[in-house]
Amino acid sequence: MFQNQDFHPIHAKPGCQTCANVPSFNDFNDARHRGWCTAFGKTNPTFHPRTKICDRTLQQQHNPIQVEVTLCSHELEIDEDGVICPKQERVISLFVGEVSRKAVTKAFEQFKQQFLGFYILDFNRCCPDAEF
Repeated sequence: MFQNQDFHPIHAKPGCQTCANVPSFNDFNDARHRGWCTAFGKTNPTFHPRTKICDRTLQQQHNPIQVEVTLCSHELEIDEDGVICPKQERVISLFVGEVSRKAVTKAFEQFKQQFLGFYILDFNRCCPDAEF
């Protein structure tokens, strides 16, 4: 099998926005013209065209989302019906970049000392303008 000796990297169309122009892109400056895209957590070529999905993801990273997090204590008690339930339950509000367990857990790390003995039971996106 012959290697192509005349290999030249592909370049984007002139005037086209590419990954190399995005602030969250870290160029490796290697021969294969690749870099790390922090918005998507993967490698991309520097000549990859910038898309609307990319713009939307970057905008979400700069606009944090408010979530309500339900915390429960590790201590359990038995109620009058004989059901085992947490002794204490609290609801707190956190700001995250995306609504995922990983993002909520990371945001909760800084408050762990204030809520010793509690764990994250559930979380929901907070919609303060919603009417029911």
